[in-house]
Amino acid sequence: MKLFLDTADVAVIRDMVPTGMVDGVTTNPSLIAKSGRNIAEVIAEICALVEGPISAEAVATDFETMVKEGDKLAAIAPNVVVKLPLTWDGLRAARAFADKGIRTNVTLCFSAAQAMLAAKAGATF
Repeated sequence: MKLFLDTADVAVIRDMVPTGMVDGVTTNPSLIAKSGRNIAEVIAEICALVEGPISAEAVATDFETMVKEGDKLAAIAPNVVVKLPLTWDGLRAARAFADKGIRTNVTLCFSAAQAMLAAKAGATF
């Protein structure tokens, strides 16, 4: 079993990492916005603290912009996983990232059938 923290609070992450229980972190732009800090800086700081996957979410709703945002997020650190919504364009983006070797986390998945679609599209998580 793996434990992923759902936060953008770097202080909480820093406190939890020494316990050995943090396998990764998932976050989103609204959580980071609450800190008042630059999104890329926060993601980079989290990536430096946690060796495991760090899910960073693209906010675009269309395929082309999701891919542009995801490419920028993936360039922050090698452990970034691009988080995408389970929409038609999100599934298309998951396939595009899988083809490039970029890991993805498909969010807003509420059923086994949706999970199968995400897996078929190439989602990592």
